[in-house]
Amino acid sequence: MNLSKHKREVRKRELRKRGGFSIVIVPHYQGKTRKIEITPTRIYVSALSTILVIAFLTAAAFSYKSLNNEVAQVKGMKFNALLTAQSKELQTAQNQLAQTKAELDSLKEYVVYLSNLEKEVRSSLKLGNSKVSLEYVLNRTPKAKLQSADKLPENVAKLLAEETNVTQLSEQRAKTLNMLKGAADEYNVLLAETPNIWPLHGYISSPFGWRPSPFGSGWEFHKGIDICAYYGAPIRAAAAGTVEYAGWFGGYGNFVKIYHRDGIETCYGHMEKVAVKAGEHVKKGQVIGYEGCTGLCTGPHLHYEVRINGVAVNPIKYLP
Repeated sequence: MNLSKHKREVRKRELRKRGGFSIVIVPHYQGKTRKIEITPTRIYVSALSTILVIAFLTAAAFSYKSLNNEVAQVKGMKFNALLTAQSKELQTAQNQLAQTKAELDSLKEYVVYLSNLEKEVRSSLKLGNSKVSLEYVLNRTPKAKLQSADKLPENVAKLLAEETNVTQLSEQRAKTLNMLKGAADEYNVLLAETPNIWPLHGYISSPFGWRPSPFGSGWEFHKGIDICAYYGAPIRAAAAGTVEYAGWFGGYGNFVKIYHRDGIETCYGHMEKVAVKAGEHVKKGQVIGYEGCTGLCTGPHLHYEVRINGVAVNPIKYLP
């Protein structure tokens, strides 16, 4: 008994040295009583552990919040970048549409030019509205195929392809029309210099070829045709050309000779009055003199000749 008491005394002294306090747990029902000793060391360790846990949880909370902010910022940046990229693509498409519209407006003006050019060619070739070889040539022009464009909306790609198609067709047709117009212009120059209109409206009193001489017996070769109209009627150039001679010329009386092209000449005799002079360029149908009876003649008329390389040919072959 004294030993137990002694042990308790020793225990008390040790507890006094260590300090702290004890918590006794007594159950309401059956069971052992438990005693928990709480020393300063345990208090310090528990407090330090609690502080460390709180600090860790606080740091973790701040890290989680910062991470969420960064994630939100990254998502926002990606969304903004996506919006920016889409805006740029849309702006590019709008700019392309605006440019294409402007080019199509210019193309419309070009098509109007082609239409006017075609009218000129038709008028020049005396085609009128008839669909002759001109339409045949144009219809044979190859058509360009539609090609898709990358990195643009589908409607813009089709618009660009259609513009390319129309542009190529327009350029090809313009080339064809310009070739036809050049050929038509050259043809019209040749036509203008071809004596194929009547120099005087009247009747033929003496044809081309052999005939009885009007000034005596025998036969003579008549190098032209005699055309009769009223006295002083205007005489016109049968084709465009340059006046080689204008004035009195023996039995031809008042006489005009015009050179046209390729050795073709026309001669006009027995005029009452000459209205042009040598070296002058005259147009087809231009008045060059007036009907009369000068030189060797039996009455007012026009002696008209067509010569090729100096040889007289029948003018009737050239007249409508």
